[in-house]
Amino acid sequence: MLAHELGHCVVARSVGIDVIAVRLYLLGGVSELAAGPRTARDEALAAAAGPAVSGLLAGGFWLALQPTTGGTVGWLILLLLALSNMIIAVFNLLPALPLDGGRVIRAGIWGLSGSRRAGTVAAAIGGYLLAAALVGWAVVMLINGGSAALLPAGIAVAMAAFVAVGVISERGDPDPFDPTCWPAGIPIGSVARPVVRLATDTPVQAALDASTRGAVLLVQTDGIARGVLDEAAARSLAARDPAAPASLVARPITPAAIVLDGDDPDDLLARARAAVVDPFVLVDDAGTPTGVIGAADLLAVPQPNHRRSQKKTIGRKNG
Repeated sequence: MLAHELGHCVVARSVGIDVIAVRLYLLGGVSELAAGPRTARDEALAAAAGPAVSGLLAGGFWLALQPTTGGTVGWLILLLLALSNMIIAVFNLLPALPLDGGRVIRAGIWGLSGSRRAGTVAAAIGGYLLAAALVGWAVVMLINGGSAALLPAGIAVAMAAFVAVGVISERGDPDPFDPTCWPAGIPIGSVARPVVRLATDTPVQAALDASTRGAVLLVQTDGIARGVLDEAAARSLAARDPAAPASLVARPITPAAIVLDGDDPDDLLARARAAVVDPFVLVDDAGTPTGVIGAADLLAVPQPNHRRSQKKTIGRKNG
């Protein structure tokens, strides 16, 4: 399972997504990423990597099994390793969230329709159907096997619960009237501060003075942005040494911090709430920074009171 999750991590990093952690549970594992995939291709590649690793392991153990004497302890261990990895690969390829097959399905629909949300809904339906099938399988085992089937039936029910909870957490299709989600019609770029570009060796006091005109982006001599000025840290440093280079109090720009105006704003909200990234750097199609968005600025956009009243109005209309 660890090898399976590391497969996801390697491919995620290769497409520019930072990995926060890998968590292993009794019934599976999760790779926690700092950001969602930017394209359907990236999602499909990252999702398929885990089953691919498990499939390769299964094949490798199967090949190692062939010259081994049947019935020995070594033969049994290799057989179980081959079978367990094959089960992990096949099960994860089922077209249902939160499994990898569900993510591949989502990526496929996203690529064809241009809507990631449509792909999520289809894969989530698959997840609910899989959970129901697992519960049904548990019932059939109990009817046919009685008390002897308690353990496998319990495992099936636990897997159904794992899948159902995973669907809910992976759904990514927020209620349009949920007061915590991004309001329709407001582009991400509308909350960005303009960028003021300064050299990395600019004195911190001068950088602070420039921050009144926008977020200070510290740029190296080769034109590559090194970081965003941390204004609170800059004030502290300027009080001690106003001539110190501003680069000492710059927040680095990681791949997870890069934002396009067409990105899913609800994904950005989730990352801002989790304090995974702060600030975000808005770039244009050419990759040029055009603005800086603080996590607090993102969290200030939803308007709970307005959206609750809107929900009541539409509820009456449909009722």
